[in-house]
Amino acid sequence: MQLSRLNTRVGSPGAREGLLAVLVMLFFVPVSASGEDAVVRGKIEYSKVNQKSWDGLTLTVPLNQLKATLREQVEWPMPAFPAKFDEWNDEDKLVWSEKFLASKEGKKFLEQRETILKQAKVFDIKFDSEGQFVVYDVPPGTYALSARLDRQIEKTTYVFELFAQLEVLEDVDEVSLPPLQVEITPILKTGDPAPPFELAGTSDDEEIKSEQFNGKFLLLNFWTTARSSARSDQETIQKVYSAIKGNHDLRLLSINVDNEQDSAIELIKTGNLTGVHGMTQGLEHPVLFNYGVRSVPSLWLLSGNGKIAMTPSEIALWQQEGVDLKSIISDRMSGKKRVLPSNNKSEKSP
Repeated sequence: MQLSRLNTRVGSPGAREGLLAVLVMLFFVPVSASGEDAVVRGKIEYSKVNQKSWDGLTLTVPLNQLKATLREQVEWPMPAFPAKFDEWNDEDKLVWSEKFLASKEGKKFLEQRETILKQAKVFDIKFDSEGQFVVYDVPPGTYALSARLDRQIEKTTYVFELFAQLEVLEDVDEVSLPPLQVEITPILKTGDPAPPFELAGTSDDEEIKSEQFNGKFLLLNFWTTARSSARSDQETIQKVYSAIKGNHDLRLLSINVDNEQDSAIELIKTGNLTGVHGMTQGLEHPVLFNYGVRSVPSLWLLSGNGKIAMTPSEIALWQQEGVDLKSIISDRMSGKKRVLPSNNKSEKSP
């Protein structure tokens, strides 16, 4: 499930999967009715929060270094998904998607989508030093505004990006957008220092700190009850944790990101979910920013020496190769080397 910390974030055909996005339509009343194409004006800015990393680095780049596009949103036919596809777990969805895209029907679908996308109108946007921009001659329609810049600051790569969706109505001369916020996300890698954290527990007086897990492997499990498969997701984590903890010094910290705790606490009780349980009480908690959590579930393995032992993307990569989650985690903890069949690269424990 995708999450959003910004109310101007939207998804678009050009956006990478895993972005935390919520669709916001910006409608505007015409000032006059000329019947001509519109002018779109706006400004981008940094949020007042999350401009510093957990270790104190200032996270900004000049706004005029970001390059953006305003892309017309087009519709294309969707494939015929199997019954109750939304209720499938992520692994089964991935298997089905790969088989579909490899089929004749899937290849035809991709060709049709590419043809339609090429017909969409695209405008390049340049920001001035204050983040202001203007686009001329925009016909009526629905558009996605997107920008992204990857920048390495010290040893970590940070993604600076924004997404917004707007609709230019018929007979509108000018569209003035509200300020759009640039979101910053760290891209952590295996071997990077694990950001420290402090969390509330399931009771009012409970506090959870990263220091209490020093010297032990930690399975960091970000989750939400908003997913229809929330119970089965957590049952899978519980089975893996129970199977591994007897042979390795492993702890489990499950971090719920819901605004309200009641549903999470109920699932913890009825599901007999073991381990330590933390609550962010929404999407503004620093732990989500520091770990670059853009979607849930998000599973991390931290080593006992304060390093990241496995990232969610690395875990997902091995799952795509057909390796079960228990083996992925236990092999990394024991230092066992694996070779990816797809690119013949060797992966080893940090």
